Parts: sequence; structure tokens; C-alpha cells
Amino acid sequence: MTVRVQRKFDSRLRVIKYVLLFVWAAIAARLVWIQIIHRDKFAQAAESQQNVQIEIQPRRGAIYDCQNRVLAQDVDSYSFYVIPDKIVEKELAAQRLEAVTKCGGWLEKFKNHRRFLWVARKTTPEIQLAISRAGIPTLDSIVESRRVYPAGDLALAVLGRVDIDNKGISGIELQYDSLLSGKPGTALLKRYGKKRTFIFHDELYKKPENGLDIVLTLDLDLQQIVEQELKAGLENYGGISATAFFVRAGSGEIAACASIDSNGAPARRNRAIADMYEPGSTFKIVAVASALESGRFSPNTIVDVEGGKYRVDDRVIRDDHAYDKLTVEEIVVHSSNIGAAKLGLDLGDYTIYKMITDAGFVKKLAVDFPGEVSGQLQRPPWRDHYLANVCFGHGISATPMQMTMLYDAVTSGGKLTLPYFGKEVVYEDGSRRLLRNLPEGKQIMTPTTAALLRRFLREVVASGTAKRADSAIVELAGKTGTALKAIKNKGYDHSKSVASFVGYFPADFPDYVGIVVFDEPKKSRYGGEISAPVFRRIAERFSMLPGKLDKPVVKKSKAVIEKKAAPSKPKPDSLMGVMASLKVDKENNGQFTTPDLKGLTIRQALIYAREMGIACDFSGSGIVVEQSPSAGEPIEPGTIVRLRCKSD
Repeated sequence: MTVRVQRKFDSRLRVIKYVLLFVWAAIAARLVWIQIIHRDKFAQAAESQQNVQIEIQPRRGAIYDCQNRVLAQDVDSYSFYVIPDKIVEKELAAQRLEAVTKCGGWLEKFKNHRRFLWVARKTTPEIQLAISRAGIPTLDSIVESRRVYPAGDLALAVLGRVDIDNKGISGIELQYDSLLSGKPGTALLKRYGKKRTFIFHDELYKKPENGLDIVLTLDLDLQQIVEQELKAGLENYGGISATAFFVRAGSGEIAACASIDSNGAPARRNRAIADMYEPGSTFKIVAVASALESGRFSPNTIVDVEGGKYRVDDRVIRDDHAYDKLTVEEIVVHSSNIGAAKLGLDLGDYTIYKMITDAGFVKKLAVDFPGEVSGQLQRPPWRDHYLANVCFGHGISATPMQMTMLYDAVTSGGKLTLPYFGKEVVYEDGSRRLLRNLPEGKQIMTPTTAALLRRFLREVVASGTAKRADSAIVELAGKTGTALKAIKNKGYDHSKSVASFVGYFPADFPDYVGIVVFDEPKKSRYGGEISAPVFRRIAERFSMLPGKLDKPVVKKSKAVIEKKAAPSKPKPDSLMGVMASLKVDKENNGQFTTPDLKGLTIRQALIYAREMGIACDFSGSGIVVEQSPSAGEPIEPGTIVRLRCKSD
């Protein structure tokens, strides 16, 4: 009996052993299948269950103005998230979230984002406090960078804005996004054991690379003055919008660019670059420059302007003021449509078209800003009436920026420069490099023609259509423009206009060139009555700020301008000595005589000659070695002295 029991026990024991061996073999096989054969698959599943990878944004580069004042920068802020799978009372949590975020649909979001859900990103301190006090289960936060603009909406149309992920979506923020944005990093949200809570892993998978800082050509002071005066102008004169654009003369550096809507708020659209308009009479200098360049006309050439009414083809061209005859200079000063039209008709459409295209119209100026338009103009051949219209600024569409750069060329000896915003990029070690390598400016007219146009434009302000731009603080020069608004396929609406003024200051040696444009002003349609006084106030306010102009602001009286003669030759290295030595030569009975400019630098010679009321045309660079007329010869005010310069 005992043996039988023992055998039975041994038999059962063997069965158990075999079963256990089979179980262990199955477990081993399962482990091999999981850990070896399908290791990557299950490792990925485990990691997916335990970890959530979150993108960590880099700090976006700051944007500065030309004096290193902050225009845009990143600050630390809190972004909040929840883990919907761990929220027990989802309806209550959804109600609380709706109360603090002022948006609904949270229950649906819980279903669609069970493991991780953003509640609010880059919050302000007020929202941070409200969310943290709401008592929402699993709520936690991380620190992210939030874009702020210390000057508020100042220069809004230029700077643009970023989206929630700190990516540029408009303006300079978009244009230089690749430099400003940097490269994002990644961080880990990890779930441990039975607590099943998420925390940030101590180590980043990848550290973010912060963006680079950039310096713009904008001057915050001028930008603020421009926006304030445009807003005041809209309040005084009415209109759909007001736009202004200013550059530093001869450099292409954009110092201010603004658009204000009728409600007084800064526009998000940069109309100076992205919108076209018919420039009207400000465009007349193209026809006048072409006439002077042709050699067939001089400033004193007389043009019959037909008593203010002139038929071309089947249309009649009219002037606002009736004159019988005007000189070429007076065509600019008194803004004669008929005079400009006759110059163009004499020269022909291809000559006018060449000057227009050479001056940067009908093509983009390649400014570093998104959305630039090129303008519009028909290609020749043109009907006579269309040619006449183009010569006084109708039938052609341009941007305020293009018009400003044309007048900048006039102040720069006839050389057209390209405008730009981006000046420098700043690296983490503090080193800097230029953002753009600009090509050499294109000569679109001779320095002689440019000098004559400067004389004409000063006279426009002194005695012509822009008298309301004349200032007791700083001398201005420029041209008014009044263009009727076109009705598609129906001609022009005589009740609506675009009023503008393009000019520069100081008139004797320009530092800044700019334009002011009002779209559909209500109190008047004329640029001389609307835009010119706004331009004047901008120039006066800015000129009075210390250190803004190359020369101190001095408004010359007529007595000072009347009659001067050449002093004894000043020292070339002393510009103040040059200016201090001006006096009347009694031996010549107070008549102007040509000053001795030899040995001076170009800059000294130009300033000196301008103070004497003399225009200069120069060739070469460096020091003046020859001049014509010679020193001491009697000349009339406005005579052009030709200089030949040579480098040391």
C-alpha cells in the first residue's frame, strides 16, 4: 500500500514538474519573443506609455532700433497643461476651464487629447493667477518665452507680429524669422510607477538654440513723431488713412515708416511698401529731369502753358492756376500740368519711359520687407493723352517708398540708392555684422540736373504750391501732389483725391527725405494744404531733438542769403573755419564771386558752396583739385560750379 501511494505521488510530482517546465519554457519563449524578437516594438510602446515629448521653444532674438532701443523681445511666461486621462470629474474640470479661459469645447478636447492638453500658453500674470486658483485636477505649468513690444503698437506695420509658437507671421518678424527664431529643443514628460503622474525629466533631449538679435535702421523718435502727426492730421483733415515714409538721405536707411487708419490706430498693413497710388504732381520732376538731361531745355526755357487749358487728343488738360507762359523752373514751382505735359510730348514716350524705369518705378526696389509691389505703367508706345497724363502723375501707379527714393536721388547728386530696414545682426558673443551688402547706387541723372531740381524744390516751398511747408525752424524743400482717385473704367472721381508732399530737410544739406500721403482727405483735396503742413511739423519736431541732424538747425533769414562774396581760402581741415569765414567782398560792391574751393574735401566744398547759395557739380572723389569758374570770378546766385576731385 505504501509503495503504491509512493508511486502515485511520484507520478503526480512528475506531472507537476513537466507542467512547471512547460510554463517556464512558455515564459522563457515569451520573454525571448518580447525582449529579443520584438524588442523594438515593445520598447517603443513602453516609451509611448511612459513618456510624452514636448518641444521647447528657443528664446527669440530681440529687435532694436538704430540707437539700440528695444522694439521687440522675449520675456518668460507660464504655459499651463492638464492630463485628461487622470481627471476624474471631467465635466467639473471643463466648467472651470471655460470660466477662466473664456472658451468652450473642453470635454471634446479631453477626448481628443487624452494624455496631454495645453490649457493656456504664454499667459499674462493676470491669467496665470486665475488659472492657478481654479482648482483644476492635474494642472501643471512650464516656462515659455512670450513676445512683447515695449513701445506697444508703435511701428506695428513694420515690426509685424509672431504666432503662438513665436514664428514670424508678418513684417520684419517674418522677413528675418530665420535669424530671430533660433532652433527648438525637446523635453520629456515622464510617468513613474503606480502614481502615474507626469513630471518633466531633468534632462532635455535637445537644448534649444536661441535666436540672434538684429538692429534696424528705424529711429524710434522719428517713428513716434510721424505716427503722432499722422494721427493728428487725420483728426484735423479727415481721410481713409495717412501714410509716411522717411529715409536718411543718400544711405537707403529707412528711419520711419507708418500707416494710420481713419480710427487713429496704427495699420497692420504697410501701405508705404505694399500699396500703390497715383502720385500726381510730385511725379512732375521726372518729366522736368528728362527735359534738363536732354540738353534741349534749361531752367529758363519758356513754355507756353496755354492760359490754363490745353487739348490733347480728345481730352482737355487744365491747371489749377492759369498762366500764359512759364519757365521750366516755374513749371515745378507753380505745379503746371500743362507745362509738364508739354515737356513730355516734346521729348517723346520712350524718353520719359526710360527715365521712369531708371528711377526705380515699375519694378521692385528689393526692400527687405514682405509684400512689396512694383507699381504699374503701360509700356510704350503711348497715345499723346496718356503720355501727357503720365508726365503729371496720372496713369501711373507707384508706392510711397518709390516716390521717396526718387527724391532721395535728387538730394544725392542723382544717384538712386536701395532702401532697407535691417542694419546689423548681433551674435551671442556681442559681435556684429551687416545684415545686407547693398549694391552701389545707380546714377539716374547728372549731379547738375539734381542740383537744379534741388533749387526748384526749395523754391516750391519758399514761393510756390508748398508755402505751408515753409518753416521758421528748419528749411524744407519738396513738392506737393494732388491726384484724383480713379474710377475703374470710368475716369476720375473729382470729389476724392490722394494728397501728398515729398520733401527733405534741411534744404541746404539734406539729412532726411520723406513723404506724407493722405487718402481721401475731407477738408481739402490738395497736398499743399493737407500733407505739406504735416510734413513741416514732423521735420520741426524731429530737428529740434539734440543730435538728430548732422548740422545744427539754423533758419537763415533773407538778409543773410542776399549777397556774399568769397572769403580768403579756409583751411581744408577746418569745416567750422570754412563756415565762420563767410563775408561780403566790398571790392566787388557786394557782388557774389566764386569761392576758392580747391584743397577742400567734397563734403566741405558742398556745405561751403551751399551756404554761399552756389550749386556744385563734381566728378571724382577726395579733395577738390580744379574748379570752374575759377576762384574770384563774379557769378550770380544759383550758378553751378564744376569741381574735379582726386583722392590723396
